[in-house]
Amino acid sequence: MKARQARWAALLAAATLVLSACGTSDDGGATEANEPFVIMMSAGADAGPVTDQLLTALVSAKAGVATVNAAGGVNGRQVQLLESPDNANPTKALSALRAQIAKKKPDAYIVGAGSNVSAAVAPILNQNKILFMNAANIPATADPKQHPLAFNLAASPQVVVDGYLPEFEAKGYKKIGILHGNSAYAKTFGELSETTFKKAGYDVVAVEYDSAALDMTAQISTLRDAAPDVVVFNAYGAPAGYVLKGITKLGWDVPLLGDTSVSSTPLITQEPPVGLLGSPDLKNLTLEVTKSTVYDPAAEATNKAVKAMTSIGKINGSMNNCLSYDAILLIAAAAKSAGSTDPAAMAKALEDSKVTEGAGTAIYATYPYSADSHEPKLPIDTHSFAAPGPIVNGQLGSPGN
Repeated sequence: MKARQARWAALLAAATLVLSACGTSDDGGATEANEPFVIMMSAGADAGPVTDQLLTALVSAKAGVATVNAAGGVNGRQVQLLESPDNANPTKALSALRAQIAKKKPDAYIVGAGSNVSAAVAPILNQNKILFMNAANIPATADPKQHPLAFNLAASPQVVVDGYLPEFEAKGYKKIGILHGNSAYAKTFGELSETTFKKAGYDVVAVEYDSAALDMTAQISTLRDAAPDVVVFNAYGAPAGYVLKGITKLGWDVPLLGDTSVSSTPLITQEPPVGLLGSPDLKNLTLEVTKSTVYDPAAEATNKAVKAMTSIGKINGSMNNCLSYDAILLIAAAAKSAGSTDPAAMAKALEDSKVTEGAGTAIYATYPYSADSHEPKLPIDTHSFAAPGPIVNGQLGSPGN
């Protein structure tokens, strides 16, 4: 009997040692002490017009991982970035995500570019209770009733549109022209612009163009005939160039205000032969940009992020493309505040403005989420206006550090 008791005691002690080695996770379940915090990300290097955006999003995410891991990781767990080579193709992204979940569910997921990818993966992420940080904003992922674990990162279209109002007042514009594409975001931008500007007392005329077209002169002619004082336009990639060349072709001398999509387009901030910088097509153009896109030697968090990113790879376009860096820092701050890597606890923490204000983010100083909205309610002065210039390391006026 004593021998049997001794064997049971030995087995119990061994079991205790195994559990101790595995550790008890902050989520209430057993996990290995060195188990990484896995973040899956839509990635690739051949995504057509959003290739530059996708590559920069990946560089910024890697820099965020390095920054967080150097500070101890996510509640002591080192972050592992898992790339989905889907090239912003929603079908491929969904297939890769399902395959990964079948093997082992990631702790979080990031979309750095491609709203169609966001729409495809959002339901499966919600179903599997995976934290979702979405730089390619869609309305569904801003609604915590639909997607309680999803958070949009970019400024909402409303914040972007509201940013024009002080500029209109300062320049004395009375009649506003709006030129926008027919993508989901571009349509939203156009509708919001028209409603917001009219509500503010401006005379407004809006024209939509086909984003797949190679010539927009017919639509531009229609807008010119309405004789607006200024034209606000939305475009990303090649369409931005077609719009600008169309205006030049028609000889229309009108002030142009490009939205954040235009300012994120490398074509606008690179010199010929690859870009339009310095050409007559840009002579009347002013860009709406995030404050982080304009170099400021006193902006410590932004400059730290730029240094981290450029040590890894190239920043194509502006800092608008680097929201994945902030996503990683927000995840770490949420886990620290919650004392847990449970996704629901982290989501709750992100709804606290003190958590996002203290995360050390670089693109926006804070991400004001709430229990009612997972879209950052950024202040109107988040954006400013600047003349086109060479964007080096994601910034206008960069010293090239």
